[in-house]
Amino acid sequence: MEKQERRLQLLENFIYLIIWVVVLVMPLWDTDRFKGPSEFDWESAFHAWKMICPLLILFLVNNYILLPFLLVRKKSWLYLLFTICAIGLTIIVSIKNMSAQDMPGNRPPWGNNNREQALEQRSPMIPEKRLRANPQMPGHRFNPDSQPNPGGFRLPPFIAPHFLIVILIIGVNMAIKFLFKSIRDDHRMKSLEKQTSEAELAYLKHQINPHFFMNTLNNIHALIDIDKEKAQKTVLELSKIMRYVLYDASLPSVPLEKEIHFLSNYIELMKIRYTEQVDIRISLPDEIPNTQIPPLLFISFLENAFKHGISYKSESFIHLSMKIKDQELDCLIVNSYFEEKETEDTGIGLDNTRKRLRLLYDTNYTLHIENKDDQYRVLLIIPIQL
Repeated sequence: MEKQERRLQLLENFIYLIIWVVVLVMPLWDTDRFKGPSEFDWESAFHAWKMICPLLILFLVNNYILLPFLLVRKKSWLYLLFTICAIGLTIIVSIKNMSAQDMPGNRPPWGNNNREQALEQRSPMIPEKRLRANPQMPGHRFNPDSQPNPGGFRLPPFIAPHFLIVILIIGVNMAIKFLFKSIRDDHRMKSLEKQTSEAELAYLKHQINPHFFMNTLNNIHALIDIDKEKAQKTVLELSKIMRYVLYDASLPSVPLEKEIHFLSNYIELMKIRYTEQVDIRISLPDEIPNTQIPPLLFISFLENAFKHGISYKSESFIHLSMKIKDQELDCLIVNSYFEEKETEDTGIGLDNTRKRLRLLYDTNYTLHIENKDDQYRVLLIIPIQL
């Protein structure tokens, strides 16, 4: 997360650097100044850089001081106040940096029609003659009687372009700054959602494990007084299951082969307790691919089948079938259904498994549960990578 934010910060600063490098190089590309390597007008280039310098300082102050410490921290009025002051100061400094030739009316009128007038203005003419030739030239004294006052206070015409340039710099700066801020906020939100999901998954798995071991220990307790040899065998089978749950199931994903072995060990553990009148059938793939799946996805459905689908008074059955096709793993569990078992507490295993499936696969999975014709069917289809 920190590395990604640093990369975004570097990318943002790199964009600023490219923009200002282009702006600073533009005076060197002015064809009016470039007539050859020995005739380049460096004085005009330095003068252009002198005009750009206050704009660059305004950008640095706005980007690294005003935006992060005022506007981003919701101090909008302070940001507006300091920005107005910075804009005004920048415009004043830029105007003072302008030489006399940059003032409106002092620039030579280029073009074919005004070529003679331009040459006349450049020629060493006596002041009186120049004033007579061009009475509108800036610098001559106004005669109130000869030329009427247009009336009213007017801002110098060169302030408007400077003001627009300053507003453009601040607007582009804010747009880039908030674009990258939005990207960083989005990454932080996704990271927070991921951490929340992982924490919830870990919590749900920790809930499943005690639930599973509680039922298994109850089975062992029931066997101790009936058949000690079976109870000892049950403890061995339980140790295999505990090894898987404590070590492998703590990982985000496990090999499919290990998950299938875990289910087989659980079924063997249950066979020790129940008599042969319970029809237990298992159908597994002949070749198990080397793929990873989340651990403990199927145990809740299988445990529920043994807990609520077996009756000592009637014939019972539990059928487990797994198939792999089209990059999907289909798990079908069908067991006998007895209505009197419905009133018993089904525990938290099934609810937690549903929550895990939603967190892990969103909507990219199928869970179909059907209770019909004295049968309880659970079909779970999850995507796998082959």
